[in-house]
Amino acid sequence: MDNLGERSKVIVTGADGFLGNNIVRELLKQGHEVYGFIQNGRNADSLQELPVKLFYGDLCNTKDLVPLFRDCDYIIHTAGITAVWPSRSEISWRVNFTVVKHLVRLARKYHLKRFIHIGTATSFGPGSLLNPGDEYKPYSGRRFGMDYLDSKFSAQEFLLQEAKVSNFPVIILNPTFMLGSFDSGNGSNKMIIEIYQKNLPGYSRGGKNYVHVKDVATAAVNAMHMGRIGECYIVGNRNMSYKEAFRMIAETIDVPAPKIPIPSLVAITYGALNEFISWLSRNNPVITMKMARIAGVDYYYTPLKAIRELDLPQTPVEIAVRESFCWFKMRGNI
Repeated sequence: MDNLGERSKVIVTGADGFLGNNIVRELLKQGHEVYGFIQNGRNADSLQELPVKLFYGDLCNTKDLVPLFRDCDYIIHTAGITAVWPSRSEISWRVNFTVVKHLVRLARKYHLKRFIHIGTATSFGPGSLLNPGDEYKPYSGRRFGMDYLDSKFSAQEFLLQEAKVSNFPVIILNPTFMLGSFDSGNGSNKMIIEIYQKNLPGYSRGGKNYVHVKDVATAAVNAMHMGRIGECYIVGNRNMSYKEAFRMIAETIDVPAPKIPIPSLVAITYGALNEFISWLSRNNPVITMKMARIAGVDYYYTPLKAIRELDLPQTPVEIAVRESFCWFKMRGNI
């Protein structure tokens, strides 16, 4: 393995995405050479001013990837399909699962030193505020019938098996709900826009763990030299109910907080209505029945393992909210 101070050549898939963008910047900050892989047709304006070698192609086409693997030492794989509508989607399996198999074959062929895979904390069972979920709680997401969740979990299981059987040098990071700069406006930070524009009248009964995206990026880059092969690391920070999280966001950006508690049955009914309207209009629904069901669950996790083994920072989530808000203002989203 390289020494900590040595300059390495690193592939970042999904380099123009929310997390990918932050990982690219952290790699450059630490003095590494970055090879960013971006889907054909995507806009990578946010990377244009950076000293990054950009490659455009299709992750499903192995030939598009070979030039990167010939030259590089590591890969940080962030690209994936996160859409939850429709809940059953063949593209989710193709990108989130089959592509991972192709990348593993290339990593073996070209002897990459480590394969850093970005999964999701939802591949582990969540817990309560007093007993949050960790890397040993079994996956419980199949009950929701969503291919995004199931495909990410299956990719994780495949990678862990590869590490166990043949010592494939993979480390898996499982981020919780990320906030911060360089989001497109349609990702996890969208709730900040909705709260600012007073489009959220209330909150559901569940909650989740929140983390600054820069902290996730730092842990991902640290995983090139830290952590244990064949291990997963939940990368998070602060557990909050939706009521607490919305109040924190509202106070940080200086607007009134949503105040109405929304019963689960009301949220699920509203999700069903949204699905019906979506079917008529052919537009994606704002919320679906399954999304409403998930919103009523406590998705709390502990990041202690990642703090100990990957030096995961714990930046206050308020800072992530403030940076996200400033980013959206600069882009004209709000």
